[in-house]
Amino acid sequence: MARTTPHLLLLADREAPRTATLLRAAGYAVSAINHPAMVEPLDDGVVVELPALAAISIVRRIEARRGDVPIVVIAAEAESLKRALPSVRVIRPDDIDDDLVSTMDLALAGQQLRRTG
Repeated sequence: MARTTPHLLLLADREAPRTATLLRAAGYAVSAINHPAMVEPLDDGVVVELPALAAISIVRRIEARRGDVPIVVIAAEAESLKRALPSVRVIRPDDIDDDLVSTMDLALAGQQLRRTG
């Protein structure tokens, strides 16, 4: 049976209830995890809410393991992260309310287009 609700993993160094609540309200299934090795092939996307250096390290590990998963990073150092991780979408914590859901929607849509051509 096909899943109709996209499943996202949320990697954060603290509880991120606002992030999870916004994504769930938008119709996503969200699981909070604490290690990038827990990213599975059935996961549709990953949200990383960590300081810049930790986010860079974790995103690189996820991409090495599974380069096809859309990743959105939430970090105050958005410009630095965009330069270090050009393959991911980055938003600032102040923009979560306005941009998180649409950013994830676009990341998943772009991935779907790459898969289907």
